[in-house]
Amino acid sequence: MLTILLATVTSVSLFLNGAEIQQTETISLQKGQNEIRVEGLSPKLNIPSVQLTLGGGTVITSSQFITDYLASSGLSKDSLEKELQKQQDELKRQQALKTTLTNSLALLQEGVQASVSSDKVSTATIDANLMYYQNKSAAFQQQLAQAEQAVEDANQAIQRLKKQISEQSTKGKNRCGVLLLTVSSPKSQKQELRIKYFTTAAAWNMQYDVNIDRIGQPARLVKKAFITQTTGLDWKQVRLTLSTAQPSSNNQVPELSPWYLRLEEPAPKPRRSANMVMAKMAEPMADRAMVYEEEAEVEYNTAASVITTTQTDLSLEYRIDVPYDVQGNGKEQIIALGEEQITDIDYVYQVVPKHNTDVFLVAQIRNWTRLNLLDGLASVHYNGTYFGQTYLTASSVNENINLTLGSDPAIQVKREQAKEFSSSKTLGNTREQTYAWQTTVRNTKNEPVDIVVKDQYPVSANKDIRVTLSNKTTPGADNDTDKGYLTYKLNIQPSAAQTLYLEYTVKSPADKTIR
Repeated sequence: MLTILLATVTSVSLFLNGAEIQQTETISLQKGQNEIRVEGLSPKLNIPSVQLTLGGGTVITSSQFITDYLASSGLSKDSLEKELQKQQDELKRQQALKTTLTNSLALLQEGVQASVSSDKVSTATIDANLMYYQNKSAAFQQQLAQAEQAVEDANQAIQRLKKQISEQSTKGKNRCGVLLLTVSSPKSQKQELRIKYFTTAAAWNMQYDVNIDRIGQPARLVKKAFITQTTGLDWKQVRLTLSTAQPSSNNQVPELSPWYLRLEEPAPKPRRSANMVMAKMAEPMADRAMVYEEEAEVEYNTAASVITTTQTDLSLEYRIDVPYDVQGNGKEQIIALGEEQITDIDYVYQVVPKHNTDVFLVAQIRNWTRLNLLDGLASVHYNGTYFGQTYLTASSVNENINLTLGSDPAIQVKREQAKEFSSSKTLGNTREQTYAWQTTVRNTKNEPVDIVVKDQYPVSANKDIRVTLSNKTTPGADNDTDKGYLTYKLNIQPSAAQTLYLEYTVKSPADKTIR
């Protein structure tokens, strides 16, 4: 006797890439051999990962996984195709009417012009013809506008119906994972069958909201999990656990093998004949693959108050203590995982006038790694305004990160070349060029500001080129001589300004061009 079961998804452990799904169902077993068909599994499960648990002294003597196809009970495809044909016929009719009205309007205009251009036509006749033209033309234009709107409506209806037919064709057959089991039972009994397996058709990633209300106050970091799954199943009222673990099918420690270097001649590029090029250009557009992206639909859920966080040896786990529904259509679903206060934060203004004289307010978060977070996108909000996204590399060895909060027009910067101190001269075989720049920073705010100004001078990559930073350059900068970076940390009082001076000399062979 064949017993058919529909397994229910009860819990899911969702990894950064993949998921472990548990499905259960109660089986009524007869004494002896039992043939069991378990439906409702993901068709995208990893077969070697399947684990079966059945108590009561039973023995699963054989198991086989197959993919079955179930007919869809959707709308009639025939009715959609009939409606599509109807709209296509309507489109042709309206396009023909549009052409007729356009031609009639042109003929009317030509006729009236001919009737009023003759010297023998009386004024009364001209007035009558013009009145006729105005009335008739207005009627034609109104009908033409209606026809154009009908053409647009028909085109939209056709596109909608084509999409419905395409979706209906896709739904025509739904894949379903099925387990065929043979179970030996020592007695007639009821037992719960538990099925666990791994699938790569699900994932989650961490994203953040960084909310800063005012300078000097702590920032609020909101953690959000973005969940997607295309397992072929809708998870209904399941217990979710989000894990930072990354199961791998190649779960072995790598080994080294000898690394040999060889000289290899580059392969000659095949020549393309004119016939080949023309043949490629002549390919019909319908034969070229095209990819369309639909706007993602996002569902947002707040579960921060019902989340248990556990640190294991290999991962961090967020167990959500309320059941969840997650659709299997690949649309993102968001779960809030809690909020943290960031107190180790400094606010500083920064400007790089060589590239941009705008002064940016930057939030410098210290000791970032202590928060024990994942890498992910962060949306930055300052004083209730969205300032864009940045990528937080939480696992970086750098413990500090910078978040740009926007520019402040109250701090004005001007950078210009000091031409009276810039020069170029040739001494024998050597060309000597001197460059001078002047940068002025003005604070128009009512309070003092701390500002970091970054400037740059060139660094030689050739022994024949020598770069010397002049002692006229404003002192006090942090000078990175390897990269040629100058970093000034200034404190500028209200309504005050400070000027920075940069001068350097480049000596090079006179017969060479520097780039």
